[in-house]
Amino acid sequence: MTLDPSGTVQSVSNFSLKDEICDYWSDRAATFDLSASHRIEGRYGLPEWQQLVRAACTLPPTEDLVGWQVLDIACGTGEISRVLTSLGASVTGLDFSETMLGLARQKLAGADWRSVLSDAEAMVQLEDASFDLAVTRHLAWTLTHPQDAYAEWLRVLKPGGRLLVVDGNFRAPKSPWQRLRNLLANWLSGRQPPQGDRDRHDAILDRLPYRDGLNAERLTIDLERAGFDVVGPLPVRPLYGRGMRGYGLAERLRQSAANRFALVAVRPTGQGI
Repeated sequence: MTLDPSGTVQSVSNFSLKDEICDYWSDRAATFDLSASHRIEGRYGLPEWQQLVRAACTLPPTEDLVGWQVLDIACGTGEISRVLTSLGASVTGLDFSETMLGLARQKLAGADWRSVLSDAEAMVQLEDASFDLAVTRHLAWTLTHPQDAYAEWLRVLKPGGRLLVVDGNFRAPKSPWQRLRNLLANWLSGRQPPQGDRDRHDAILDRLPYRDGLNAERLTIDLERAGFDVVGPLPVRPLYGRGMRGYGLAERLRQSAANRFALVAVRPTGQGI
């Protein structure tokens, strides 16, 4: 409780923006895997994601991650963790939504996977230099304190450890080609209703550091400020092209019209925290 200038007692809420974000994604958890943006289809999508992870780690096309300790940051329902465990990695899935983690535990039962309930910006449960690789998808643009997060991600990686970020500039203006793809998709299947509560989503996004959009160039600058060496981008077209062949044409057009990117960064060897 606090007093306003007139002396009237006012209540103070402890419900923060981060709490809003957690609640928003928790509320979406039950239908999360229904979205082609999130579910990784097994026949075509999984192999493309496996190849992206191998490329991020500079591994040959047939080599696996047996013996690797890998962190899936903001793992959600466990789709990226499923890719990582399919490559033989020992995976830690971290998320601040217990609802999301509960679904991931069901999905990954029996796999070499453990869950950690934690904020991606303050991973106090994780020890320094614990992981060979960290992967995160569709998280960076939602961070409330990006530099705090990147410092934590750097801390938990081993020297020489790699970070793979797959994200998108979801507020960038669409190119004429992208608009045409969406128009064709709507003509084929009708305009799709927004996923989740769009007003609630936008009200959160308007208060985030990356509210004007996040692209690979901006993320590169911020990761380098945190101490990473940014290796460079990786192509995402295979994920949302060949990797989407398990979906209908309309959904494939929509997914390929998004402004997504993948970026690889490395914790320099010999670097102290």
